[in-house]
Amino acid sequence: MAGGGTFLIFPALVFAGVDPIMANATSSVITLPGGIASALVYRRPVTGKLFWTLVLISVAGGVIGSQLLLHTPTERFAKVVPYLMIGAALVFTFSDQLRRFARAHSSGGVHTGLLYLGTLAIAIYGGYFGAGMGVLMIVLFLIAAHIDVQESAGLRMWCATGVNTLAVTAFIIKGIVVWRVAIPMLICTLIGGYWGAHAVRRLTAETARRAVLVFAWTMSLWLLVRSWQ
Repeated sequence: MAGGGTFLIFPALVFAGVDPIMANATSSVITLPGGIASALVYRRPVTGKLFWTLVLISVAGGVIGSQLLLHTPTERFAKVVPYLMIGAALVFTFSDQLRRFARAHSSGGVHTGLLYLGTLAIAIYGGYFGAGMGVLMIVLFLIAAHIDVQESAGLRMWCATGVNTLAVTAFIIKGIVVWRVAIPMLICTLIGGYWGAHAVRRLTAETARRAVLVFAWTMSLWLLVRSWQ
């Protein structure tokens, strides 16, 4: 209904006692099928060389980000993750304002350097953690490539799926996915996605978005306090 699934899944895993790095990897596995389904719905939002270049850059960034995560000690990641959550929560909180700003400041033509470097940086972040990655990509595509909102949304689905697919592959090979919780949670996300699509017709997505925000900020602050103990 409102996006922000990582804000719900990742803290739930940590709260249940899963190691933060394993929780991040497991969360990526759980959210991947939904991302693939969404990407297929959008088909090819941007045609030609630009599409494949951005997808390949995203894949490369996903590989780099996942390897950075795999080489980060658990204790250090546990200290960093509250700040990643707070940053992602800020992006999610001001997502509408960021999109409006991007539309207002988009100009004709493609700023190739900014577009490619920005995509790589966001993809590395996505492979490392990922929450809020989609909003950042949409804003980048609007400003640097003058791609409209609908095409930007579709393109970020494909790029994010490229990031997550390679990251998940690395996590599975490394053996840090907690399958005993990943499989039942994956089934729950499929059920939730189905009913959410129906519920959005009766309830406003903004109501659900606000509920996600309350949970995201609560969990972000909880993780921050927990990291100080």
